[in-house]
Parts: sequence; C-alpha cells; structure tokens
Amino acid sequence: MILEVSKGQISGLPTTSGGNRFQLWALGCFRTERTLAKHLKSNSFYPFTRQQPNVFVLEYYLDTLWKGALLFVVSLFLVSFSFKVRDQQPWGLPVYGVVMGLWLMVSSLPRRRLVLNHMRGLYQFSIQGHTVFQGPLHLIYVRLALSSDAHGRCFFQLVLCGHKLEPLVLVQLSERYEQMEFLGRHIARKLNINYFDYVTTSYRHVVRHWPLGATHIPGIVLRKDHTYNQVKRSLSDLDV
Repeated sequence: MILEVSKGQISGLPTTSGGNRFQLWALGCFRTERTLAKHLKSNSFYPFTRQQPNVFVLEYYLDTLWKGALLFVVSLFLVSFSFKVRDQQPWGLPVYGVVMGLWLMVSSLPRRRLVLNHMRGLYQFSIQGHTVFQGPLHLIYVRLALSSDAHGRCFFQLVLCGHKLEPLVLVQLSERYEQMEFLGRHIARKLNINYFDYVTTSYRHVVRHWPLGATHIPGIVLRKDHTYNQVKRSLSDLDV
C-alpha cells in the first residue's frame, strides 16, 4: 500500500545522518565509472551508508545548488558590467540568468533524505524533514539510461530513480556499457533493489521486488540459463 504523508517523520525510520551530503557532486568528467568504482571500494553501499542491517540512508543536496550559484554569480557580473561599461539597461538574458540562478539555489538548499528500510519493506523520501513520499521498494530502482549524440555515438548513465524522487545520477556519460552494467547490478544487489537495463523489454533486468499480488511485469523477460551468460567481474577489473 502506498502512503503519502504531509509532514513529520515516520516512526520506526532512522533519523541520524547519512554520510557526506555533497558526495553526489563528485563526478569526474572522463570515464566516471572509475570514480564510482573507487567509491564502491571504500563503501560497498555507496552512495548510501548502512545505518543498521537492512537499513540504508542517503542524505544529500542537489548539485543544482552549485550550478545555480555559478549561474547567479556570472549573470550578476554581466548585469553589473552592462550598467557600468555601457551605461544602459541590463541585457535580458543576464537578468533571466540571475533570476534562474537564484531560483535554483533556493529550491536546492533544502536537505534531501532517502531511506531504504528493508525491515519494513519500504523507502522514504523527505525534504528538510518533511516527508514527501513513502512507499514499497519496487518503486525505487537503479536504471541504465541511454543517450546519443548527433554522430550516433551511444552514451550510458547510471541513475537512481524512484516515485516522487528526483533522478540521482551516479555516473555521467560513458561509452563502456559492460562496466556500467556491472556497476549498476552491483549497486542494486548491495542495496537489494531492482535494476533495469536501458532497453524497455530485456532479460537483463533484475527484479527483486514486485508489486503486491503481481505475477508478471511488462518488459520483464524471464531468461533461460543459456540465454545470457554474464562474465564474472570484480571492482578491481575496472582498472581504477
């Protein structure tokens, strides 16, 4: 049963800190699957911390906080420049940038908190202590997302997704599908949540939690032993 709560904490859910709140900002510009592998070596439940057996907590600020701050400062400088140098009304685009940067900062300042509670079979997402959503674990999952450029090159992202949850990018664009898939499956296994491949219908999906009473989910293909033989890997194989 899905439950939305207007305010307050839910009794029985942990309330202590969940590690470095800025860790999701630390995304390298190149081959970022290596950065993620390093994090997983030091914390096998990354980006969460294990608060107690079967309870994982993640506290964080959205990276739009620093992006909004940067946009605000640059746009404000351009507005000031237009006043002092050209002695005219500020340009429309810099003014728009000031407003957008300020809005991004204000909307990103509240601290986010995500709890995976396998003891109760649910997850809880809250913003600054206000519960936004609480629901069953099949609604939160790791997803391998696909995008392409104008030249047809394919790039993959690892994203933590959930109902009422802003998508959290764990790895930025990478062309190394096999390593990205391995990392996604590894994270999903350690956190005991679902994993979904970029293809809608695939035998590469790993479903650990099903909707109550469901016997089949569209897009889930049950594989036979000979259909998919995954190569054994470890984090050390990612050449970090």
